[in-house]
Amino acid sequence: MRMRMILCLSVLLLTGTAWAQERNMARLSCSDSTFVDVSLGVGGATGTLKDIFAPKQTVCGGLDAVSRRKLDKVSLYGRFGYGYDYGFGSTWRGWIDPYETPFMLADSIPGSLSLERYAMEAGAGVPLGGGWSAGLDLAYDVSLMAKHKDLRNKNTAMTFRVAPGIHWQGDRLGLGFDAGYERSTERVEYMQVSSSVEHVLFDLYGLWVYHGNGYASAETRRFKEGKRFFADVQIDLQMGDAALHNNLRGSWQESVQTEVGYNNQQFGTTRSWTWEDVLSLDVGKRHHLEASVAFSTMEGLRPLQRQELDPDSRIRVWVTYGDPVFCYWRGVHTERLFYTYGTTWKLTVGVENWKMDQSYTEYPQRFVQGIGTVTSSASMMVPLGRQFELTASAGFAKDYDPVCTITPWQLTEPMLLQWEYWEGDSWLAGLGARWTSTSGRTYVRGRYNLEVSTEPASDIGGSRHTASLTLGFIF
Repeated sequence: MRMRMILCLSVLLLTGTAWAQERNMARLSCSDSTFVDVSLGVGGATGTLKDIFAPKQTVCGGLDAVSRRKLDKVSLYGRFGYGYDYGFGSTWRGWIDPYETPFMLADSIPGSLSLERYAMEAGAGVPLGGGWSAGLDLAYDVSLMAKHKDLRNKNTAMTFRVAPGIHWQGDRLGLGFDAGYERSTERVEYMQVSSSVEHVLFDLYGLWVYHGNGYASAETRRFKEGKRFFADVQIDLQMGDAALHNNLRGSWQESVQTEVGYNNQQFGTTRSWTWEDVLSLDVGKRHHLEASVAFSTMEGLRPLQRQELDPDSRIRVWVTYGDPVFCYWRGVHTERLFYTYGTTWKLTVGVENWKMDQSYTEYPQRFVQGIGTVTSSASMMVPLGRQFELTASAGFAKDYDPVCTITPWQLTEPMLLQWEYWEGDSWLAGLGARWTSTSGRTYVRGRYNLEVSTEPASDIGGSRHTASLTLGFIF
């Protein structure tokens, strides 16, 4: 999603890796590689061309360590990642990932925001004989976010995942399957240090439909917990000089928001389906083709509740009536196709199509948004001697089919700023460099990206600059 490319500028993106993602650890047995890769990264972003949730400026730093080792017949994998982002001028950021749910607490006061992430992952693969192997993937991530100006929100999030897998490898064909369970929680607490100014805390329902109240301690806390079930099927096929790899992934996720307290107030439930298929084809050493299709849907439901007096405790509690009412829907699909030619130098050309539609219903009103973006790009990697390589890229993002309804029920100013960013076309450019020592055990990687709006005079026009520098060691 283009709107999350700017938002999710984190250290693990800057260092070239991602936070722990599920994988079939049984496939570890197909390789005897043993290494330890430790990298340190710094980076940042600045510019007015940004998502409404993103800070105006961000500086980042972090550490990433990955290890693979084979002990007798057991193949082991381990990883630890730490990232720290500090952003200036952040607003409306009630959850760590504001696109994870349409139901959110948020405030409009700009302030500095810090985000810490810890990622731990472990995996093992064991051969079973006859080409079969089994594996287990475990991951535990922790995220901490805090705003440093009233209204101040402090977020604490956790994700735990377990996923067993199996794999069969023949002479030309490999088949794999893994499935797993993931549990996630996030707690947000609001507080105010200064007592001389009254701030407004907004309760957002979806598409910026809201109600807002002056800050009060009784409305400061919210808890979100989710569960996700997923499965992957992998196919590897060798046909002479051609090698085909395909991964089909599906997942179902449910998330529930409740009050942090004793009287059971509920704020909303989301249910999501996601399907993704990624295919890559290598023909010889010069040709590489990669294609992917992803589709996800999200439903948002709100409970029917009212406060009633408990006759035993004489305390007013929230009572739920019937099933939750459907109110929000979002559908996103993405298609990518990229072709790479070359061995020592490589030319990559490709196109990506992204389309999002969403709606929110507050009877009798219905609010609708929809936008699509087609991004075409090309990049060239050129080696400069044996130790240096330079990569240059360029692209253009063109938006289409914009639909946006606006009513006084919505927070129109932030919604229009966000919409202006989504709707505007932009030019993309990037420059990267990598140096590797003669021993191959030390590397330095740098990257600079630029996005320039075709309407620089608009409120959210101008440009966005991101840069990163990574120092790595391989043992």
